[in-house]
Amino acid sequence: MPCRNFNHSQGQGANLVAIAAALSVYIGQGKTADELAILASLFDLMRSNLALMALNTVSDDVQPGQRRTPAQAEARAEFYDTLIGPTPDLFG
Repeated sequence: MPCRNFNHSQGQGANLVAIAAALSVYIGQGKTADELAILASLFDLMRSNLALMALNTVSDDVQPGQRRTPAQAEARAEFYDTLIGPTPDLFG
């Protein structure tokens, strides 16, 4: 059964941030600005897809054929927003 405890310690979060930063530097070494932009887009797409996958696996006690209550739908939307972060305004 997958772990659904979202209260990880701050130490684990800090380790993930440090690993992500080191990996970004390693991957980005020697790349052109265009290559870096393509990589950034790729990883952003992966982030969104993983967030959607996580959202689909969240247990909210809704059985197949039943509808979510407005409170469940709102909680699900808030959870998704925390996964993907703010959406940049590309046309503003």
